[in-house]
Amino acid sequence: MAVSNPAFIDFNHSYHLASMIYRAVERIDPRLSLELHTPSTFKFFTFSRLLVEGKNFRVEKGKMRLLNPNVRFFFSTLQKHIGVALVEGLLEKPEVKIGDAKFVVSEIKVLKEKEIGRKERFITLSPINVTTVVDNGRRRIVDLYPDSLKFYENLKKNLVRKYVAYYGREPEDDDFRIRVLRSKMKRIQVKNTFHRCVEMVFDAEGSKELLEIGYKAGFGERNSMGFGMVKAVDSRSIS
Repeated sequence: MAVSNPAFIDFNHSYHLASMIYRAVERIDPRLSLELHTPSTFKFFTFSRLLVEGKNFRVEKGKMRLLNPNVRFFFSTLQKHIGVALVEGLLEKPEVKIGDAKFVVSEIKVLKEKEIGRKERFITLSPINVTTVVDNGRRRIVDLYPDSLKFYENLKKNLVRKYVAYYGREPEDDDFRIRVLRSKMKRIQVKNTFHRCVEMVFDAEGSKELLEIGYKAGFGERNSMGFGMVKAVDSRSIS
């Protein structure tokens, strides 16, 4: 709940949420926080955008001005000890800042995980970021959209790499394919860098192992910076 009045939040607030998460973990387990800061390693967690209750805000000064003090976000991880450290850190010091706005954590709920099958419909709670490396005399990283076949190829490769990093072995089944039902292109700023990404509703089918990795740790890249979190939905609810 916001205690700042008025409370302004940047539209590009994923970095602020990530900073809050890392600070909470560090209060409980500094060693774990240090591990999570190790560059070029999977962190195996992801989180959603900040959700304003009733979407009750207005745009003012290029930011969201909250008209309802109640906000929430979702957090998911393959490693339960990360979730435990986050919850304990927030309970120990429930006063938090998201950018310049001050909040008090008033409620934490542990939601029941859905058992993931070989075919699921997902909706993104934070946009998916997928990249490729292009070398035309100057090596650079390029963000991909679903209109590129490379998007699907690299999305699958990322899930396989996460699986190997977490379990220490190749998945028994690496079948994975998706069908995008709806998509909206986004451009998200993290610190001083903009990343092109996509909000989607999509059907995923294939390896239960890989679908579960995406469901719990996030699809695509930069999950620990607030990209790639999804919610499983009834296939009949969205067409």
